[in-house]
Amino acid sequence: MNSRLWMGVPVAVLAVAPAFALIGAAPAQASPHGPGVSIDYTCTGQDYAGAQLPTVSVSARGGMRAAKGQAQTSWRGVAKFSTIECTLV
Repeated sequence: MNSRLWMGVPVAVLAVAPAFALIGAAPAQASPHGPGVSIDYTCTGQDYAGAQLPTVSVSARGGMRAAKGQAQTSWRGVAKFSTIECTLV
């Protein structure tokens, strides 16, 4: 095959690649979940004495465990981590 034809193949691939990237990226941008996206949670928990703590609303990027950590911080560390329950808002 002619060497000029082979030289044109990479150029053609580079010219078409951005169009495929735009088509493939559109559904990912529409998704509300993913890395770097804050999700709102409502959390309840108990202190070490077993008393119920007030409900807090937190926004976390790292999922349920990160939301529990945010809630514990909101309660200034008095919450027993194993008793914290968070639900999506």
